[in-house]
Amino acid sequence: MSKLQQSFDSLFEINNFNNDFLLVRSKNTSDLAQLGKTVFKQKFDFVDEVIVTEMEVCIKVNHLFSSSHLDHLKNIEYDKFDRHQTYQVPVLFTDHDDWKEIESFTGFNKSEIISKLLQSEFSVAMFGFLPGFTYLNGLDKNLQVPRKAVPAKYVEANSLAIGGKYLGLYAIDSPGGWHVIGKTPISLLEIESLPPISINPGDRIVLNEIDQTEFKSMTEKKLTLQEYNA
Repeated sequence: MSKLQQSFDSLFEINNFNNDFLLVRSKNTSDLAQLGKTVFKQKFDFVDEVIVTEMEVCIKVNHLFSSSHLDHLKNIEYDKFDRHQTYQVPVLFTDHDDWKEIESFTGFNKSEIISKLLQSEFSVAMFGFLPGFTYLNGLDKNLQVPRKAVPAKYVEANSLAIGGKYLGLYAIDSPGGWHVIGKTPISLLEIESLPPISINPGDRIVLNEIDQTEFKSMTEKKLTLQEYNA
């Protein structure tokens, strides 16, 4: 089957904000990740940064940008059916205090919640609010717990947490308002690489439960996500 190409101009609305950044929206939000990926790979000299979310793509432009460059963007073709990868992510489900709130809100005990998580397939929705923070779609509605009214001052890097409709992975130490349920021994953030995360929006994530011994071993080996899935 041949690849279906889609025209930027025919599907997307582009808003120019003072020649400072462009905001791209589409009713078909499933195409935004592929569009952002394509614009990033083009390496236009007038583009400094491409930020993809579930609802829009923000393209930060620089002094080289002019309105005539909109034609470059409007003529871009992208592969609508780009294949997404599936990754296993090892997780040690810890005894974090946040479990109490999750169990109380959902009505499920820890074992039941873990079972539901392990049976689910998640997909990468977007990245942010901090470098490498990964938002994952696919969380069972019965496990969706509102974010904390008062954020924690410190959440360890590589923590797995629940926040509203998302499952999230903290890539760096930071404050955080999500409910922590576990940790992965694998860092998704690879600072030396560009982009510094090897997964893409739309990629699938399946959780793989590990014990404390396996967690320690993998931490010492400093495995990347790609190495773990090799």
